[in-house]
Amino acid sequence: MQPPDRPSDEDDQRPESAHADGGRTPVDRAFAALVGTLRAADPRFARRVSEPRRLRSGQIMTLLGFVATVLLGLIPLTVGIQTQAAVLLTLGAIGTAFSPVVVPPVVGVVLSRVRPLW
Repeated sequence: MQPPDRPSDEDDQRPESAHADGGRTPVDRAFAALVGTLRAADPRFARRVSEPRRLRSGQIMTLLGFVATVLLGLIPLTVGIQTQAAVLLTLGAIGTAFSPVVVPPVVGVVLSRVRPLW
C-alpha cells in the first residue's frame, strides 16, 4: 500500500489527475467563480443551483412522465383489454396518449416554483 500523499499509478492514468487542483478544468474553475460571485450577491442563489451528482429537473420530469404513463395509461389499458371494460380502455388510451406530453411540463412548472432542497 502506498502512502496517502503519493498518488497511485491508476491515478496517473485518469485525465483529471493531470490538473494540479484535483481535476478541475479552467471551465470548472470559471463556473465555480461565477457561482461564488452570484452566491455572494444573492445567498438564495446557492440553493437554486443543481449539483451534478443529483437528479436534475429534466431527469425528474422524465421519470414522473414515465410513471404517470404506466399508472394512468398502460395499467388501465391492460386491465381494460382483459376485462373488456370500456371505461378502463378509454382511460388507458387517454392516459397513454397524453401523460408523456402533459406530465413533464407540469412537473417543470412545479419544480421552477418550488426548488427541491436535495
